[in-house]
Amino acid sequence: MAAVTVDGEKEEKGVPRRSHSPTTPAAAAVVEEETADQKQGATSQGVEEEEEKEEQPYHYHMGPSVNTYEPKTIGIDEFRRMSRKQQKKHMRQEMWEAGAEEYKAKRRLKNKESRKRRRAHNREEAEAEAEDDGAAGEKKPAAEQKHSGCRVVIDMDFDDRMSQREVRSVCAQVGRCYAVNRQTAAPVDLHITRLHGQARRHFDTSMAQHRNWDPSYVAMEDAEYLDLFPAGRLVYLTADSPNVIESLDSASVYVIGGIVDKNRFPRLTLEKAAAQGIAHAQLPIAKYVRMATRKVMTVNQIFEMLVRFLAVGDWERAFVDVIPSRKFKDGREDKPSAVEADGATEEDCKEENQHQDQ
Repeated sequence: MAAVTVDGEKEEKGVPRRSHSPTTPAAAAVVEEETADQKQGATSQGVEEEEEKEEQPYHYHMGPSVNTYEPKTIGIDEFRRMSRKQQKKHMRQEMWEAGAEEYKAKRRLKNKESRKRRRAHNREEAEAEAEDDGAAGEKKPAAEQKHSGCRVVIDMDFDDRMSQREVRSVCAQVGRCYAVNRQTAAPVDLHITRLHGQARRHFDTSMAQHRNWDPSYVAMEDAEYLDLFPAGRLVYLTADSPNVIESLDSASVYVIGGIVDKNRFPRLTLEKAAAQGIAHAQLPIAKYVRMATRKVMTVNQIFEMLVRFLAVGDWERAFVDVIPSRKFKDGREDKPSAVEADGATEEDCKEENQHQDQ
């Protein structure tokens, strides 16, 4: 619907009204002067905007046009012969590659600085833990200790068979063995042999507090146990051995394999002992308790069983005190022995355990 203006003219909806020219020369001069000022202002504003654009950081989507772009990987003549679409594509590709290299360089520098900060943080934490261990170290040993006279070796010669996570795990188990040896009533001579590779680096960095360990409770060795003890004295403890020990002899040196293998390397320690011509045996676990799983324990569990037996003189009590409840066949929290379970006699339990091992 048309609207009627003041001058009597019709104005269509949506169509702007036509402006009228000034009717006097004075009015025309004023209009021209205002128009010139507006043009000058617009020009000044355009110059300022261009200066601001030049000051802004460069982004690939704000780069120059193909008319002013100078290619880096091809000649200018070849670039000019391309179609405009190809020129834009080539220009964007070169600009992206240039930005990608700069981004990668910044990322590498940032990652390097992050690693340096992380290593410094780990060193500070290790030093703090070492200070804490040193401050509380006099309270950890048992009130009354009598040396058992036994010697135990943890063989760390399997560094290349484990992942980094497994190496960290076995190093933590070694630390647990040291703590148990300090607290037990009958400590042993504990030797950590063939400490090298990933395990050595982990001890020197994340477990730097081992430098403050009491040498009367542990000896960290790079050498092989055959270089430290006579071969005739060594007994490798392995669940794969057909031999079973009944007691611990102070003349013997008992070797525990320092490995976390998740059953990937069956009979590994047994084959090593056989190749070296040294004795091997397993603990009498099946004789005293019924297991729901294989008789394979962690390094610190085997060590705790040995020192517990030396302290109390009873294999059954040593096993029940150390082995987790979930590994017992009956699964009860009190972890009863096979002799007490279901009213079975000792001979019946022996026969059942022998049948399970076959």
